Amino acid sequence: MRLPALLALVASVVFVSPARAQAPPASPLVMRLPATPRTAALGDAWVAGRDHEVVFYNPAQLVGARSEFDVSVGWIGPDSTMATFGSSFAAGKWSLTLGWGVEFLRFGVDTAGTYPYSADVLLSSGPADAFSALFAVGGAVAFKGFRLGATGKYALESGPASSGPAGSPLVYRGGLVADIGVARNLWGGVIGGSVQNLGGAADDDSHLEIPTQVLIGWSTTKRAGPLDLGIVTQVTLRDEWTSPAGGIEVGYSWIEGYNVAFRVGARRPETTSEYPLAFGVAFTADRLTFEYAVRIFDGGRTANGVTVRWR
Repeated sequence: MRLPALLALVASVVFVSPARAQAPPASPLVMRLPATPRTAALGDAWVAGRDHEVVFYNPAQLVGARSEFDVSVGWIGPDSTMATFGSSFAAGKWSLTLGWGVEFLRFGVDTAGTYPYSADVLLSSGPADAFSALFAVGGAVAFKGFRLGATGKYALESGPASSGPAGSPLVYRGGLVADIGVARNLWGGVIGGSVQNLGGAADDDSHLEIPTQVLIGWSTTKRAGPLDLGIVTQVTLRDEWTSPAGGIEVGYSWIEGYNVAFRVGARRPETTSEYPLAFGVAFTADRLTFEYAVRIFDGGRTANGVTVRWR
């Protein structure tokens, strides 16, 4: 399939999807959000992406990731803040690469509300402080033209108890799951796939119900005169939910070590309040990169995020 046809397919599925369709409830909430501003601006299509963020999408792509450390902070609603940290490094033969990532999400909720949370809860205020977090450690190797990887993840989230009167204290639920992924170079780019959240526990007062899902996608980078073009695509497959996504990055470098990039992405959003499109920009000066992204919601509301990367 040629590139224009592939992009047209992604765009048509995103925008033709039922306008009021919403993903089935799932937990934890932090795992249903884009990991960083870069992935948010590119439609959260990162299964064939690069750098350490792939530990949250497809650990096979850790092979060849740049050694860097970054910190991302996002503001989604009046009482909602998300922070992401991570890094990766080469570790041995077979191109062994290790990576790690941590996501923290703090938000306000009504203790009388339903659980699992919908992402819409982040757009409003609540009297109780809720918490959602993800800790991920992964590794990958190269073998006979393929990149193979695995990630272990521990998720933690606070929420209303399954029984008890309204206004009761929030309880913590935790769960340990694993991802496996594969990738290889194909069609002038990278094709990748992963199976996520294997071993998810049943939902009760001490465990999360983490749905298994499959990610499949392709990415490529091209030169167009003085511009660098990056294209990413992805389809997320979960029980009773399919979400196509894609994004384009246009970069320009006027001197070695200095670069500016503009990003736009689209995906089928998981909630009725979020619009499909997202936008972002990045600026690199030598070893330091700053990134910004914005997602748009109804009523003129926005979710904003910034990242600082250091190589």
